[in-house]
Amino acid sequence: RWGGVHIYNYITEDSDNVKFPMKLDIDMEKVVGVWVGQIRSLLGIEEVTAYETLPVPSVGIREWEKDFQLRHRLLENILDSKSTLSSLSHLLSQIPNIVIREDIGQMVVKAVEKVATSSALVEEAKLVEGYQASREALELSETAFFDQSLLAL
Repeated sequence: RWGGVHIYNYITEDSDNVKFPMKLDIDMEKVVGVWVGQIRSLLGIEEVTAYETLPVPSVGIREWEKDFQLRHRLLENILDSKSTLSSLSHLLSQIPNIVIREDIGQMVVKAVEKVATSSALVEEAKLVEGYQASREALELSETAFFDQSLLAL
């Protein structure tokens, strides 16, 4: 789905008499610049231009951009977890006399706890830990929703 090709035109003074394979000295700063640009595009990070009072280096991903990505993915995970748990609740309320296995119930409880934990960690500015908790919440909620015992219904 995503990919890229980087063609590096290497020009020498002796271009007519080139023997292959040949050893190249590549300017990796140019190559890595293209790769960083592609990663920024893939992650949805917009380029920030330099202001007169604020120099903005273009090397790598800035700390605030990483924080933005963590917050964005964390929010997506929390919303998806809540949506999945809500769908599961709605589905189970539509089926009378359903017996839910204990392990499925524990997954749902843990998913709700992880959502709460993730939200609390974000408020404390612990983004990495909050993101990890949100991933666990999403995995637990989806595992519970797609359990074979419930799909058989």
